[in-house]
Amino acid sequence: MERITWDRTKCVGCRMCEGVCALTHEGEFNPTKARIKIVRTVEDGQLFPVAVFCLHCEVPYCQAVCPVGAPYRDERGAMLINEKNCIGCKLCEMACPVGAIAVHPEKRVAAKCDWCKGREERQCVKFCSQRYAALSLLPAEKVGKALARAKAEKFINLARVEA
Repeated sequence: MERITWDRTKCVGCRMCEGVCALTHEGEFNPTKARIKIVRTVEDGQLFPVAVFCLHCEVPYCQAVCPVGAPYRDERGAMLINEKNCIGCKLCEMACPVGAIAVHPEKRVAAKCDWCKGREERQCVKFCSQRYAALSLLPAEKVGKALARAKAEKFINLARVEA
């Protein structure tokens, strides 16, 4: 199983991933309907973009709190929402630890990343990678290792600067 990863150092906050996601799922280039969000945060007086998307958790809180069983795991390991079962109660939205679920403004059902269900490629990754490569796919077992390596490199670089 693959996981989408995000590299903060490469993200410029262009929001192309949002537009492509909405176009893929809704047929319109409307970031408010995207299943990935770029939010902005301020750190040390600087504005930084942060990508928010479903992590397809091993222990999904969205599934645990849903009163009608709308969230389910498919054969690829992705957590999906059965829109026919969803009642739009927003419990999954409140339970998501990363804020990756939102009730669709028109359909009134939960919407989240579904790994571009039915498509060979994740469109947000495909279009980001053509220009910036802030979003990428890694095998699930390497995600933790890649993050640990990046943190170690950052620590080593900080130590060099201070020395």
